Amino acid sequence: MTKQQTARGQLAQFLSALFLREELIELRFIESWLSDNRKGSRVVRSSEWLRPGEFIAAHGDLTAFARRERANIYFGVCPRAKRGDADDHSIQTIRCVWCDIDRVSTDEAHKRWSEAGIPRPSIVVSSGSGVHGYWLLQQDLTSQPERSEFVAMLQNFYRSFGGDHVQNLSRILRPPGTVNYKDARNGRPPLPCSLCFCDPDVRYPLGDFACWMPKDEGELPLASARPSSHPDIDASTVHAEAAALISRLDRPCRDRSRRDFAIVCDLLRLGLSREEIWSLVSGFSKFESDGRPYFDLTVTNAERAVLSGPTGRSPVRPTT
Repeated sequence: MTKQQTARGQLAQFLSALFLREELIELRFIESWLSDNRKGSRVVRSSEWLRPGEFIAAHGDLTAFARRERANIYFGVCPRAKRGDADDHSIQTIRCVWCDIDRVSTDEAHKRWSEAGIPRPSIVVSSGSGVHGYWLLQQDLTSQPERSEFVAMLQNFYRSFGGDHVQNLSRILRPPGTVNYKDARNGRPPLPCSLCFCDPDVRYPLGDFACWMPKDEGELPLASARPSSHPDIDASTVHAEAAALISRLDRPCRDRSRRDFAIVCDLLRLGLSREEIWSLVSGFSKFESDGRPYFDLTVTNAERAVLSGPTGRSPVRPTT
């Protein structure tokens, strides 16, 4: 079997465990690099929505394109209901629990999961810069309450073993059978994203992850859901308003820095701390691409603006 056939076979095995034949998979093509210790990225091709069979058939062409453009191929972990769906609100089906741990070996990842009391994953992928784990669920989650509870559980779940904050439902990760071209423009060698283990018969009820569920109905993911700085805003309202604000970070706009700043200001007005806000925004917009230095600068400026400005809350108007 050739190397290309092996990569395609890994992709086929992986997709058959995660998706039904008729479901759509969102694909994104992004070059990423480091410049002066800051992350940079560019979209090198419009997103595509393919069924598993179409993705497998196009594997050779897509990986050849990625090689020419130094593009990383990403896929949406949750199936998309229709072409064009790309944000959290469009996700209707959750089929697995997932995680991303940077800069660890598979042995180290398994050690972390074991020490945290987490069962062995159904699927393990070596991403070329870390490890992805997937725990297939016995039943799909399709209702809005289930989805909200799931997102809250994910953040507490990641905290237990030091995983990255990749809890948004529209999360994209690297599929096996592709190549990690991270920072290739600066000479970093490409590394394969490989399927290490896949057993679609290993499935778990959501109840097996109950210990990471929020203790209170109004609890914010990775936050204490303590009362807002406004005494007339209760915890459930904080949760709903914070979720609405975070969803705006998925939307395209001309000035992301301005939009990010406005949203952080409103999260501060809800009474959230720096670390709570970081845990919510770190997987979105420039917070994801530019990392903690960008966040620290944004939140410092936001704190000054909120403290010096009027005490009343003002709605965020996203730029278009």
